[in-house]
Amino acid sequence: MKNLISRALTGLAAGALAIATVATMSLPAHAADLYTPHGGPGVAATGNDIAFTDVFAEQTFSCEQFDLHGALISTGLSRPFGTTATTWDHLDYSGCTNPIFGETTLVQTGIWGFAITGPEAGTVSPATLTSVAFLLSSAGCSFNITGEVSGTFEDTTGVFTPSGSTLTIADDPAGFICPLLGFMKGDDISVSGTWTITGLTVTNP
Repeated sequence: MKNLISRALTGLAAGALAIATVATMSLPAHAADLYTPHGGPGVAATGNDIAFTDVFAEQTFSCEQFDLHGALISTGLSRPFGTTATTWDHLDYSGCTNPIFGETTLVQTGIWGFAITGPEAGTVSPATLTSVAFLLSSAGCSFNITGEVSGTFEDTTGVFTPSGSTLTIADDPAGFICPLLGFMKGDDISVSGTWTITGLTVTNP
């Protein structure tokens, strides 16, 4: 009987130790999946040499000014990576041109966002400009561009540097000159330049 009780107590102790170990391990793992935005309430992203290039047509639209304005979502509240930290609902732009088309107009469609997508390494975090959507029009040619822009966010300077893009032409371009210059639905759109974000810093978690 004593041996039976001893084995039972040993089993219970081992189970409790295993549960405690799992609990201890799960806390930092969960915390590592979170980030916290600080600042606001207003958040702005000032564009620096922003340009959009249709990779297939080899045509670039460059903007002297491409600035986003909006608000921080729930400052100080931790959230999972990939969950947006901002809503950008206002676009200020000027001096957008193409070497062939000339002056270009842009109309923001929908509300864009910004999210940290992974843990910070030093002062740099992977980040994404989300829900990007705008109508581009130039010389009788117009089409919608949608997708996301991925890159890195430098917390000390506030600079977001694009490194990848899922932007594409989302519809059939309108205007007879569009297909003549190679613009087609589904074309990949790359992004160059940087944005300097003010009113936002991040911590992990």
